[in-house]
Amino acid sequence: MRSPDKSGRLAYLAVLIAVGSALWIFEELLPRPVPWVKPGLANIATIITIYLLGPWDGIPVALGRVIIGSLVLGRFGSAGFLMSLSGALVSAVTMGTLRRTGAPLSIYGVSLCGSLVHGLAQLLVAAWLVNFPGNAYNLLPWVALPALPTGLLTGFISAVLIGRMPDKFRTRLNRLAGYSSGTRGQFSRTNKRTGRKNLE
Repeated sequence: MRSPDKSGRLAYLAVLIAVGSALWIFEELLPRPVPWVKPGLANIATIITIYLLGPWDGIPVALGRVIIGSLVLGRFGSAGFLMSLSGALVSAVTMGTLRRTGAPLSIYGVSLCGSLVHGLAQLLVAAWLVNFPGNAYNLLPWVALPALPTGLLTGFISAVLIGRMPDKFRTRLNRLAGYSSGTRGQFSRTNKRTGRKNLE
């Protein structure tokens, strides 16, 4: 029988995947001056998941939003789908790793790194699909530069949303993740051996 905590964790993950999917679809329908430039709003769901549920919980949220969004828009299996899926996966793994290892980065820095590797992964997949990897070097600046403002924007929005969440709700999410409440917008994990709280 599934424990209440595990069921609650899965329920929150499902909600975050749904939110991420809605944001992903919204972004895909927006007109874009450059094909690969997007605000990155869907990544907000992944960042919130990483910070409130756990560093690796962002992976199913990132993959789920792309798969569901692509199915809704009829793009599943297309070149655009493969690019989006690879970018989402690499971004979620990178941000989760930074969070898990305690890298000295704020949520803005983690989001910025995620945005950069997201664009890089998409560029490499696109170059592989057209069998012309030499083009990747020429387009690298045009992928990296837009990633800077979009990464900072998603980090800012994520920080604001986390900070404005009711304390009871954040405490509930962090209890499911094995965290205890720290300062507003920050959380600490209790060391099982010493019983002390290590701020992350």
